[in-house]
Amino acid sequence: MILRTALALFLQILSLLLLARVLLSWFRPRYRTGGNRWFFGIDELVWRATEPLLAPIRNILPTSNIGMDFSPIIVWILLQLVAGWLGVALF
Repeated sequence: MILRTALALFLQILSLLLLARVLLSWFRPRYRTGGNRWFFGIDELVWRATEPLLAPIRNILPTSNIGMDFSPIIVWILLQLVAGWLGVALF
């Protein structure tokens, strides 16, 4: 029971980090200045937490000609499948 709860919490945190990575990529400033240094700190933290999940998927998927990275969608679906297997719900 405790292991299942811990795994559910871990999956929830991964889902939130994945969502944060997608949103941060949409709103990334062009230039690094003293006023937005906090943004790049958060962005690097989220990148380091999610890149080990996204990189293998990105290597398998064919490259998109429209400039979109579909690996977050694939990882999100995989997280949903694992959560369903555990019998827990992610947002």
